[in-house]
Amino acid sequence: MIPKALTSFLEQGLSLHVGTRDEHLRPSGARAAAVIVEPGGEHMLVFVADVAVARLLDDIQRNGQLAVDFGRPEDDRACQVKGIVVEVRAARPDEHDVVLRQWQGFLVQLEKIGIPRQMATGWAHWPATVIRIKVTAVFEQTPGPQAGMAIA
Repeated sequence: MIPKALTSFLEQGLSLHVGTRDEHLRPSGARAAAVIVEPGGEHMLVFVADVAVARLLDDIQRNGQLAVDFGRPEDDRACQVKGIVVEVRAARPDEHDVVLRQWQGFLVQLEKIGIPRQMATGWAHWPATVIRIKVTAVFEQTPGPQAGMAIA
């Protein structure tokens, strides 16, 4: 579902935000720290800091839907991945390096637009909870004529 060419963009260390909603369509969201697109692109692991994931869990249990927004601050390239949650678990110690690499990539992106790294030192990224989703849709969100169009 996620085109292979898009995987390197998604996993480079971007501004990541996850969102869900309750039965009354009230949104709930949090910053994510990293993602891993599984081989074949049909599933994706989303890493959300434990301190931020609690507000998502009730909605995930009720409706099982999650959207992930990806944005690269330096040029506003963006996309959104929607999916159905198939698993929620604690991140394993062997996954920490991937999360740290992507988190550092995000901090570099912030620096490129003039936000000093020190501004984000208090933002949590570990320990994390992994939300595994089955991808159902991918949309272009970069500002311009293609925004909102389906990629997959």
